[in-house]
Amino acid sequence: MSIGKITEFKVQSENWNLYVERLEQYFLVNKIESDLQVPTLITVMGAESYELLVSLCTPDKPHTKSFKELTTIMANHLQPKPSELAERYKFRHRKQGEAESISEYVAVLKKMSKTCDFGAGLQESLRDQLVCGIKSETIRQRLFAESKLDYTKAYNLAVSLEAAEKDAAMVVGSAKASSEASLVDCQAVYGGRARRPAAAARGQRGWRAASRGAGTAAADRSRAQQGCRACGGAHDEAGCRFKA
Repeated sequence: MSIGKITEFKVQSENWNLYVERLEQYFLVNKIESDLQVPTLITVMGAESYELLVSLCTPDKPHTKSFKELTTIMANHLQPKPSELAERYKFRHRKQGEAESISEYVAVLKKMSKTCDFGAGLQESLRDQLVCGIKSETIRQRLFAESKLDYTKAYNLAVSLEAAEKDAAMVVGSAKASSEASLVDCQAVYGGRARRPAAAARGQRGWRAASRGAGTAAADRSRAQQGCRACGGAHDEAGCRFKA
C-alpha cells in the first residue's frame, strides 16, 4: 500500500516545480525505482496536463523520454526562467508594507530570491534587503549599530525590536485611554460640585430677599393695627395729615 497521494496537476492554477518536488518525495517514500517514475507521472498527472505534455513532446511520445526530460519540458513551457537581472531589480526594490510584519516581509524576500540566483551570496543579500527595506527607521538605526551583523542575527534582532515597539505602543495607548477616562470622571464629579454651591447661593439670596419683604409687610400691618395717635384713625401716624 502506497504512502500518501498525488493529485492531478492543475495546469491553470498550480506551480509545476512544486508539483514535481512533491512527486519526487512520493517516489522516495514509496521506493519507486527510476524505471517506474515516468509511468507513475503519466498516470497521476491527469488528462489535461498529459495532453499538454504530449503536444510539447511531439513528434516523440512522452514515455520515450526520461523523468528529468519530461519535467524540464513542462517547466520550460509553464514557468520559463525569468531574467535574472529583472528579478534582482524587483528584489532590491521590495520594501516592507505598512501592514506587513518583518517575518512576513522576509518570507516574501526568500520567495523572490529563488529566481535571483544569488548562489553563495544569498544570506548576505537577504540581510542587506532586510535592513534597507524595513519601515521602522528606529530598528534600522539599531541594526546599523551592530558589528558583524549576519542575516540570522539581523532577522532575530529586528523581530525582537518590532515586538518591543508594538508592546510599548500598546502600553502607551492603554495609559492614554485610562488617563482620558479619569479626566472625564473628574470633570463630572467636580463640575457637579461647583454647580451645586452656586445653586444653593442663589436659593439663599432669594430666601433672604423674601424674608426681608415679609418682615417689612408684617411691620406695616402691626403699625396699622395700633392706629394713628394723632387722629385715632386706622393708619400709620407718619402719614397722617392731622399730625401736628
